[in-house]
Amino acid sequence: MMPPLAQSSSAGFFLVVTALLIDCLNLASANKAHDVYRISPSAVHSSRRGWHNRRNLPFVSSSAVSSLEEIVMNTRGGSTVEEDTAVSEVDNEKLDEGSSDDILTPDESAEETEESLPRNLTFTAISPNDGSAEDPDGIPTRWLDMKKGDREGAKEAFETHLAWREEFGVDTILERPHPNFDICKQMIPHYFAGRDPHNNIIFVQRPAHVDFELMRMNNGTIDDLLLHYVYVIQYCWNIMEDAPDAIMTNVVDMRGSSFRQMSNSEYIDFGKRFVSMMSANYPGRSYKTLIINAPTWINVLYKIFKPMLRESTRQKIIILKAGEEQDTALKFYLGDSLPDDLLSAGDSKKEKRDMGKRYYTPVEEQEQCTPGPNSEVEFGMREFCEQQILLHNETMLEVNEL
Repeated sequence: MMPPLAQSSSAGFFLVVTALLIDCLNLASANKAHDVYRISPSAVHSSRRGWHNRRNLPFVSSSAVSSLEEIVMNTRGGSTVEEDTAVSEVDNEKLDEGSSDDILTPDESAEETEESLPRNLTFTAISPNDGSAEDPDGIPTRWLDMKKGDREGAKEAFETHLAWREEFGVDTILERPHPNFDICKQMIPHYFAGRDPHNNIIFVQRPAHVDFELMRMNNGTIDDLLLHYVYVIQYCWNIMEDAPDAIMTNVVDMRGSSFRQMSNSEYIDFGKRFVSMMSANYPGRSYKTLIINAPTWINVLYKIFKPMLRESTRQKIIILKAGEEQDTALKFYLGDSLPDDLLSAGDSKKEKRDMGKRYYTPVEEQEQCTPGPNSEVEFGMREFCEQQILLHNETMLEVNEL
């Protein structure tokens, strides 16, 4: 059975708008398992446009992208202690047997090692210090919290999550090339702005700008977009921040939203599937959810389901209207990572965008990065994605626009 809010088409748009809010609310924990969060298996197993389900492909770093090398070196993947020891023993034997001409200088040796060592980008559902090792059923603490200590419920939810990961190759999604990256970024504006004053990741979304016309122009599908979100979230919680108890500050920018979108069946379908997928598979990751530039009807809808929420959940939700008070709140919660385009003064410049037109263009150099769609975090993620595409002899697909 679906959550009550998801059962009617009139609530579909609100579910899209509050995607990260629903994750915060954990509606999945108060109802039976969702039945609409699935991605079409053909989207994973199809060879169309690079979404191959390639398993256990090693990541080989490149000295051509030094910042990427640093990112990958800091992941939880990589060779084991035993493998490192074996490599060291083999190297020592070679030094004993080889001539002085074969001996590399420290700089040369380091460069060769960086270029040749495999990097493991397989990330499973469990991680060190997530509570699963101590739990008798191997359940991470976040899943028990999601079900309010209901062990059987948590066990069932986690087993469903494991089956989902297996079916869609989630553990290895970062190993596989993602040539649709730029296209998906244009289909719905979303980005990591940086970190808030508490060092939590900041994730910004503009749900009113889901652009299905641009999607069709680029032969994209809703499945492509759902898989892209899985890719982004896996990158977030495994490479950007791998602490099992890490949380994020969510910003849902409501500019451009209207009730007209509620009649769009594609919008409603995407909203239901997206929210169900995220709440069922990534629980307990919200610090604060800021709904900004909120129209009046958002407050009306929120009041309807607010009584269903725990007090601790209510305290995470902040609904703001455009103006000085909103700008002050954004500066307080986001700190130095506040993007200029979220400030009220930046409204007129950004919102005269036609559907089918590009929301932003990636910068070429890291020095050009600023908080927003082209933050340093976004630059690093796109660089990571480009490197994986290159390693598989594919190319990033260009965005076809009007």
